[in-house]
Amino acid sequence: MQIMNNSAAVAALGELRKNDTTFGKQLKKVSSGMKINGAGDGAAEYAISEKMRVRTRSLDQDIDNVQTGKNLVRTAEGGIQEIVNNLPDMKAMAINSANDHNTDLDRATLDKEFQQRIEEIDDIANTTNYNGRLLLRGDYGDHYLYQNRPEGVQTVLPLGATTISADGVYTLPVGFTGTVYVAAGQNIELQQEDPSTPLHDVYIIGPSGGNANIWINGLNIINEQDGSIIKFNGTGNHMTILGNNTISYSSPTTNYNKAVINAGNDLTIEGTGTLNVKNTGQQGCAAIGADEGDKISIPNITINSGTYNISVNVDGAAIGGSIECTVGDITINGGTFNLSSLTGAGIDGSGGTPGGAAKYNSHSRTGNITIGRNAVITAHSGYSAGIGSGCAQGYTKSIKISKYATVNATSTHAEAIGRGVTGTVGSIDLAWDDSSVDEDSSFTIKTYQTPLIIHHGTKANQSTQISIKDMRVAALGLDGVNVQTRNLSYTAMKALDRAIDYALDNQTRMGAYQTQLGFTAANLTTSNENTQASESTIRDADMAKEMTGYTKANVLAQSAQAMLAQANQNASSVLQLLS
Repeated sequence: MQIMNNSAAVAALGELRKNDTTFGKQLKKVSSGMKINGAGDGAAEYAISEKMRVRTRSLDQDIDNVQTGKNLVRTAEGGIQEIVNNLPDMKAMAINSANDHNTDLDRATLDKEFQQRIEEIDDIANTTNYNGRLLLRGDYGDHYLYQNRPEGVQTVLPLGATTISADGVYTLPVGFTGTVYVAAGQNIELQQEDPSTPLHDVYIIGPSGGNANIWINGLNIINEQDGSIIKFNGTGNHMTILGNNTISYSSPTTNYNKAVINAGNDLTIEGTGTLNVKNTGQQGCAAIGADEGDKISIPNITINSGTYNISVNVDGAAIGGSIECTVGDITINGGTFNLSSLTGAGIDGSGGTPGGAAKYNSHSRTGNITIGRNAVITAHSGYSAGIGSGCAQGYTKSIKISKYATVNATSTHAEAIGRGVTGTVGSIDLAWDDSSVDEDSSFTIKTYQTPLIIHHGTKANQSTQISIKDMRVAALGLDGVNVQTRNLSYTAMKALDRAIDYALDNQTRMGAYQTQLGFTAANLTTSNENTQASESTIRDADMAKEMTGYTKANVLAQSAQAMLAQANQNASSVLQLLS
């Protein structure tokens, strides 16, 4: 028997400590409901489960983000719907005003309500907001970066002939008449003080050596005399259209021999605005192209973007040739076009009188017509092709149209795309695959977006971009539209058709966003449920199992405590030997 070292008591004490530790852990598991309470319970499992907890919290917020995003889009859609609701009524007013049972007073009354609706559309677009964000002003849609746009203080031009010899922005004042000469190498923008009132006898002439860079912004010029309203010379010419521009001949009794816009030897047109060109005269000049009888300039015409409403009363092409002229290549990379000519082509050659005297035959010649995938074209002719050669011995080298372009060409007496009456075409390709053709990066106008971001992922780049177009009157193309006369009512009908298409496209986009966000929310909910289930598998305690362990540890702890007492009792029996 030993009293210095009680080995039995030490052994019992060790077991008691072990059992107490196990009992403490089991007690914590049972009381917390988790089998992993800290890294000491399983370092790997703890780290994995903590990451899952972070993901679960993130997914909860993602679901909230998607729901608020859907509410934002619904708000935008509601505003667009109110705008759409106004447009059919406005078209009905335009149709009503176009009927001659109305007097001028009746039309004035109709126009008052028409203008009220326009103001209401602008009011809706300017006030529709979600949490202070104005949604329908175009802040979150397509924007345009104008490279090298003229800058500086606007200069009001004096009345009469004037020469512009410095870069800048120039304004044509009310009542301006005369010729504006643009000096070589200048980059200028021409505006109009009051675009609602047409200017007359105004001519804009580029430098004789070419390389003109002219921006037109809201011009309204209607001339009666025969002379190109905008005339380019030489090569390297560039015209950018902003706002709504009208450049037209108006006299139905005048023989116009000069193209409304003369392309010189080479002209590129682009922009985000609208160009309305009309020739109501008797002679066969083009709206955009070469003058009658011009076989020297041979212009190449390239159009990259913009909206074009062009009609020619008699023989000239909307874009291309006049009678007895030669045009180079015509390239349409993009833009929206509504083109018509009585006997000339929508795009290409001039018309004439089939079988008539030589003076009235077109004999127009054109190079290659190329239409790219971003073009939307409606073109009609009476005797020439909608797109193709003019009638009366017109000739076109080739026609190539992207299979991705939107083209609706018609002709009353000739081919829709191809040959005019007695005209010829070298080759036609209506299924050109230009999907691999690089976009021209030299355009003056660059498009970019500043969309709203609806974040719905656990990583920085997981989001949906919400782009909402500008729904104000100017963006709808209704700025300045009225129904005060029958002809203006016809114009209003066309503008309203385009506005309805534009508004419905934007509204459809909102519906698509809501559907997309709905699927996103469902996916996030599923992911959240499965992540929580996985985290539960790793971390949650099996209470039946843990209670069994708890009971076992409790019994062992009590047993060790009892045995320690017995071991200590054995040492005290030595006293019997000493007594």
